[in-house]
Amino acid sequence: MLVALAIGAPALALRRLHVVALSMRADRTQLRIGQVFHLAIHVHVSEGVAALDELVIPDVGTMQLEGDERHVTTSASGTDVVETLTLEPTQSGTFTFNPAYLDAVDANTGKPSRFRANPVRVVVEPPDTVISDTVRSLTRVLTGVALAAFAVLAGVVAFFSFLRRRRRAPVAVPAAVPVAAPAAPPRTPRDDVADALRAYRTSPANGSLMRLRGTLFV
Repeated sequence: MLVALAIGAPALALRRLHVVALSMRADRTQLRIGQVFHLAIHVHVSEGVAALDELVIPDVGTMQLEGDERHVTTSASGTDVVETLTLEPTQSGTFTFNPAYLDAVDANTGKPSRFRANPVRVVVEPPDTVISDTVRSLTRVLTGVALAAFAVLAGVVAFFSFLRRRRRAPVAVPAAVPVAAPAAPPRTPRDDVADALRAYRTSPANGSLMRLRGTLFV
């Protein structure tokens, strides 16, 4: 973008130039505090010149200026001058750089003129609020993979738990049927004689002898 404005400066103090182009651009317009970017100013004139000291760069305000490089290239079509400012924002907010400009006698009209570039606007956000699209996409992909892996793991755990429960299930054992103890046979006089005889052998006293005689009599 090139804007030429007539100025009241003496023509003898200005060079006569054909200013074909004067523009300004930033390589980043959305950035965060501490993120370095570049502001480039390009001028093309039809004349072959060694330098353009008339070029005035804009005020960078609160931006930290970390570098200022100017390159001059001459060809058959004229001269290109590119000045690159390396800047680092220190505050958040919206910043507008005023147009760079140069004063010269317009070779087309013969009048002293001020040639202006376009303004440049950048937006600076705090460090924790600016996330690139690549980071957002990567976060979404990793979240999806983590959820899928969790679902698969939960299914595997549930399957093996089911198998363990089936293996450990107790086998039902039929209850034992109670069996009645056999009734003792009824005692007979022979049993009484046997008991009395054993008692007499153990202790051959008058009492045991009388018992033995009594059972034998029966």
